[in-house]
This record gives sequence, C-alpha cells and structure tokens, in this order.
Amino acid sequence: MGKFIHASINGIDLHLFAQRAAYSPLHETLFVADTHFGKDATFRRHGVPVPTGSTERTMQTISAVLAETHASRLVILGDMFHARSSLTVGTVDAIEAFFDSHPSVRFTLIRGNHDAHVGALPKRWPIDVVAPGERLGRLALGHEPMAVPEGSDLLLCGHLHPAVQIGRRRESLPKLPCFWYSSGCLVFPAIGEFTGTQVVEPKDENRVWIIAEDEIFEHASSG
Repeated sequence: MGKFIHASINGIDLHLFAQRAAYSPLHETLFVADTHFGKDATFRRHGVPVPTGSTERTMQTISAVLAETHASRLVILGDMFHARSSLTVGTVDAIEAFFDSHPSVRFTLIRGNHDAHVGALPKRWPIDVVAPGERLGRLALGHEPMAVPEGSDLLLCGHLHPAVQIGRRRESLPKLPCFWYSSGCLVFPAIGEFTGTQVVEPKDENRVWIIAEDEIFEHASSG
C-alpha cells in the first residue's frame, strides 16, 4: 500500500502520495505530472545508451495508485510524452496496454510544453487533451505555474520537477523531490522515472511535502 499524507490547501482536501501523485476524494480523481513517457527511447535514438524500462515502470506506479484509490479519472498535468520521437512501437504498445488495463478510468491530459512538440495523439486513444486552465470544481488544472484563475481556490501544475536540498554545505543530503505550494499553486514532482529535478527554495509562506523513498512528510520552510 502506498504511503500518503492528507493535506488541506485553501480548503481543498488532497491525499499526497509518496509515489508523486495526488488524489482528490471529492472528485475521485488522481493527478500526476510530467510522465515523460518514451524519454528513454528518444535518448537511445540520439545515440545515448540509457537503460530501457523507465516508461513501463512509471506506468506501473500510476496503475498501483489507481488501484489503491479506485480513482475514476486520471489527469496528467502536462508533458505526457517527452518528444515526438518518444512514440516508438514499444512505447505505443505500452501506453495502449495501460489504457486497456483501466477500462473504467477517464483519462485527461492538460497540454504541456513538450506535448505541443509531440503533436496530435492517435484518435483511437481514450484520452481528452485540453488546454491549461481547465476547471474541476474549485480546482484549476495547468502545466506551468501561473496566476490562479478567478473562481478557483488552487491551481495544480507541474513543469518544474521541484526538489529541495536538505541541510547546508558539508551536512547537505541529496536533493529530494517534493510537492511545493506557493502563490496559490501546488507544483507536483515529476512522476516520470527518467526525469531530473530542479531545486526550489521555499519561503516562509510556502508549504513543502518532501518525498524520501516510500515516505512523504511535510517539512517546515526555513525561509
């Protein structure tokens, strides 16, 4: 069973999972960001001999949280695929098997910057592609952090792949992925296994939930 923490943000209740996903019980919806499916295939196409299997492992992670939450909808907050060259036969077969294994789940992609370069997805796929700013009750859904649309209490987004550095100088620990709340935006860590991170420096008014292995905990900002 995945570890999660309950978070109430601007009056909105979410379950934040150590698997880098968030679930809204009210909407029975699971949110993830920056899957970057097929990134390993793109690297290999350009002569970089990276290991295979990251796409399949990311899908397995999402499937596990879908099963645990019994979510009726999955929303990807942008950058579903890394590039057009990511859509190899193997990647396409894997994503279609993923769709087939969740016949009762509704899939939505919030268009991200990488998705714009990928172009149109196959029409046979059961996924709706919408622009940033989509609303789900009091939630706004985007890819990059932006001003929270009027009438919404919280924007869910990704893009930054946020992480925090714990400690200072010689005592510093490896940077750890996190959920980062700032200025009305909850920025998700990238769920894609083959993705990097960007260190953020939370301010006093921010909130941060750090992921360490299979644990997640809220960490007080040091300002």
